[in-house]
Amino acid sequence: MSSFNIKLAVLSLYLLYISPLEARPTAHVNIIGNVDKGPLTIHCYSIDNDLGTHLLAYNQAFPFSFSPNILGTTKFYCDFSTQFGSGNYAVFDHELLTIRCGLNCVWYIKNDGPCLVINPTHELWCQPWKKPSELRS
Repeated sequence: MSSFNIKLAVLSLYLLYISPLEARPTAHVNIIGNVDKGPLTIHCYSIDNDLGTHLLAYNQAFPFSFSPNILGTTKFYCDFSTQFGSGNYAVFDHELLTIRCGLNCVWYIKNDGPCLVINPTHELWCQPWKKPSELRS
């Protein structure tokens, strides 16, 4: 193999694998507890990362950041549990949520369920609890 072919192969590998990794944007997700009574328990994860279980008080935030994969298939989910209800929700889905929140997704977890702040209008897109509590008060 000639020196030129080796350099061309190295350059091709760099452009294919290393360069796109350096240029990947960073996504930010911020989960904010707005549950009036009792704690909010959250457990967030993707196929590659488990961010652990956390208890959030009222107005307490749990922010995290990551670089979405090159294929655009990155998904993060959170399990939310409150005295008002619980459920598993996609908090970052590159295909769907980037239309609503771009790479900066802010979620308010309320008594009635999780709400995503829509960019740039700042309207709330709310979802009901998947498993409402019988003890809602």
